[in-house]
Amino acid sequence: MPEAHAGRWKFIRSNIGVLLLSSGLWNIGASMTFPFYALYVLELGGRYIDIGLIFALGAVIRIVPSLFGGYLADALGRKKMLYSLSFLLAMNQLFFAYAPDYRYIYVAFALDSLFAGLRDPAFLSIMADSTTPDNRALSMALRRVVPSLFGLLSPYAIGLFIDARGILPVMRLAYIFTFVIATLASFLRYRYIEETLENGKGVDKDPRNAAREILSDFVATFRDLPIQLWTFLLIDFVFTFAWAVAEPYFVTYAKEEVGVLASQWGAATMMVMIARIVLMPPLARASDKHGRMKFILPTMFLWPVSFVLFAVARGYPGILVARLLITVASCIGDPAWEAVFYDYSPKEHRGRFSAIASVSWSLIWGAGTVVGGAIYQGYSKAFVFYLSAGLLVVGALLAVLKVREPEKREE
Repeated sequence: MPEAHAGRWKFIRSNIGVLLLSSGLWNIGASMTFPFYALYVLELGGRYIDIGLIFALGAVIRIVPSLFGGYLADALGRKKMLYSLSFLLAMNQLFFAYAPDYRYIYVAFALDSLFAGLRDPAFLSIMADSTTPDNRALSMALRRVVPSLFGLLSPYAIGLFIDARGILPVMRLAYIFTFVIATLASFLRYRYIEETLENGKGVDKDPRNAAREILSDFVATFRDLPIQLWTFLLIDFVFTFAWAVAEPYFVTYAKEEVGVLASQWGAATMMVMIARIVLMPPLARASDKHGRMKFILPTMFLWPVSFVLFAVARGYPGILVARLLITVASCIGDPAWEAVFYDYSPKEHRGRFSAIASVSWSLIWGAGTVVGGAIYQGYSKAFVFYLSAGLLVVGALLAVLKVREPEKREE
């Protein structure tokens, strides 16, 4: 028994353990604020289109950090980048908490995107550096599951308080709480994370030369990638835009058009999180074993049905069924779709292609949220979900015609 306790303590004190614990603590607060974020913007005087514009601004701001964050993590040290930017992200929660009106949320969200974009490469690098081939898959699975467990009750709990006290005062308190717990998480990273670079630094070169090399490498990547991968990515862009049109407005539609209470939305969010935790790992393993497309194609036609069901819902049960159906479809299809992305990506170009894809997704997501906001505000609230469903059908048909099970999976 003492050996078992010692082994668990050693894991908790390891980089993987500290990252999982700190991310879990952070997620307690994030799971309070994010599900009701759109309602907070409206309560501060924002319009529906402002919800989309704020997301779009964050997507654009994140582009440069996505391209250069990895270089900075190697040049300055991964641990230093991780804990410094974690503290800045924690402090930025106070900007959200004390925003006098919605215009300040633009600034807060821009800072959040900048800090997170610079931090994430260091986070992922430490995570990857701290694994071995024997435990890498388990570690990545734990990264998806463990932090979510910490925040399971948060959406429902905060929803109850919102029903009782109102959106504005409760969301302000939730952001203050997130600041406190995120500061604790940042301190754990500062105190217990071990640098994975020798001497705490990696590359040492002039930033201008680094920028030229990065851009040159991206040109080579554009030239060398197979046409099948670009076809896959273009189809994925259709899905990204379709989701972006509607995703920010699920909560506003449920509350204002269907009459769902904040506590009910929180309970539905909690059930969605449980479904993801339970279903995604075994379904991901099954797609590895039995083939990707068997899982992908059926779910692509479940998504548009789910969006239509959400739009026609007349009460909480209908909203819950639609959200759970969306989640089940995502659990079945998302891991397999993501795996196809890597199956098609040559290993020597994978990092740069992932960066290209990330930047493209950000731009397309931002455009979709703005289009969705304009339609939701100026034309029809339900139409954004019908438009998304139609675009998802287009993407599904293109996938049936153009995407094939990879004959050879890239290492």
